[in-house]
Amino acid sequence: MPEHPYHIVVNERTHMVIASATGRALGGFGATYYRPWVFPLYTPRGLTVVQEFAYDHPFHNGVFVGQNPVEHPGGTANYWAAPPRRSHDDALFATPPGRMDPDGEIASDLLPDGARFSLSLTWRDHEERPVLSERRTVAIYAAEGATICEMASEKTAAFGSLRFPRTKFGSIGIRAEPRLLPPLGGEVIADGVRGDASVAHETEAGYVAYENGDGIGGRFGVLMSRPDPVAPGPWFIRDYGMALWNPTWTTDIALPDGATWRLALRVVAFDGPLDEAQAAGWRSLPGRV
Repeated sequence: MPEHPYHIVVNERTHMVIASATGRALGGFGATYYRPWVFPLYTPRGLTVVQEFAYDHPFHNGVFVGQNPVEHPGGTANYWAAPPRRSHDDALFATPPGRMDPDGEIASDLLPDGARFSLSLTWRDHEERPVLSERRTVAIYAAEGATICEMASEKTAAFGSLRFPRTKFGSIGIRAEPRLLPPLGGEVIADGVRGDASVAHETEAGYVAYENGDGIGGRFGVLMSRPDPVAPGPWFIRDYGMALWNPTWTTDIALPDGATWRLALRVVAFDGPLDEAQAAGWRSLPGRV
């Protein structure tokens, strides 16, 4: 039987997707005590496009999900901030952070062009009370000129009704690689319009990307789009690399007991200058999560 084109290597809790013939690393998925996220995510040439965390925002982790506040029958919970603190009086810790507690191990299956992972989680508040159940699904796979990561988060009000009030602290996104950012000469691109973060922030653009030179004569970048193109909600985009699709930036979301709220994001790590036709092709791919 021929060897599968891709395999998974687990190293220090990171589940890395590797091309069997070449050893090319696509990216990885893992979880700490507090939350799961995707890191790293590589272009085909091996350039990472997300940052695991920033010194001033240690809770911005690769490709991740977060939300604060979350109102539940027992009070209010915080799933945006996570240790370590940035200071002794960090305002984001006014509501003590909870955690996204894995219910078991990460499950995986191989795809013809990569791998897919799934993980069940119970979101617990700072007193370890269960607040909601989540199913996190991640697909990491190769495409023409790119590596694609899709992440879906399905939150279910399994322990009573929930409310996600309007907030800047949510809902699904990335911390972009510093080399791609405008302060270092990079550009933000929203539906073909280039500039700084203002071209994308608070818009409902079909895609948002960061792009810059790689320092050795080429270019690379990261593109984000929603697999469901009709899902409402604006982008929250910053020049320092915080890049979110956040429907709770403008809208409260109420989740009755037993109901589910699903979010999904497609993240594309690409080499070369962004080509609009190629971007349209990546966005039109069928969803894997």
